[in-house]
Amino acid sequence: MATWKKFERDIAAALTKIGDRAQRIPVSGRVRGSAPDVSSDMFSIECKYRKEIPLWIKDAMAQAIASSEDGKVPVVFLKEKQKKLEDTLVIMRLDDLLKSISLDSMGVDDD
Repeated sequence: MATWKKFERDIAAALTKIGDRAQRIPVSGRVRGSAPDVSSDMFSIECKYRKEIPLWIKDAMAQAIASSEDGKVPVVFLKEKQKKLEDTLVIMRLDDLLKSISLDSMGVDDD
């Protein structure tokens, strides 16, 4: 199995641990952007698996981790110059995301 497929399955499995009915969507027959990589009750998920994450992103997360205290969640906000604030990207570790949310806190009905 391709590593990126396993990554998508792993993300779906991680989300199911917090009550999401997440599952990987097979690529066959999909047009780019027509469906998420992983179906989810809470998110529209696009997974990107890369050999390396740019060092400056890792450094930004390391700064957020180093300055987090009292159980605060380290988060990096990434905004392009002259772009709208609402288009800012939010980067956080998966484990922190899973600990921070649940279906109940998101107001998602599990029926």
